[in-house]
Amino acid sequence: MTTDQAGAVADEVRAMLAQVTGRAEMLDVSLETRLFGAGVGLDSLAGTLLLRQVQRRFGVDVAGEDLNLDSLETLGTLANFIAARI
Repeated sequence: MTTDQAGAVADEVRAMLAQVTGRAEMLDVSLETRLFGAGVGLDSLAGTLLLRQVQRRFGVDVAGEDLNLDSLETLGTLANFIAARI
């Protein structure tokens, strides 16, 4: 995995976040932004929609491969998790 690859994945995940939340400001969130709680503030429905989009786009089953869902801590951890598997 390269930094460029993880960056490209992060950009695509930002677009997914904007779509599932309906908030255009998600296009500009930093890699350190938390996905649940403060930050993006995903709820369980939006989180499920995001994971479905990730699986469709990248073929990565985050919930199936990361049982503790540690990869969902921040945008950066999710992007790195995906990039390491594509």
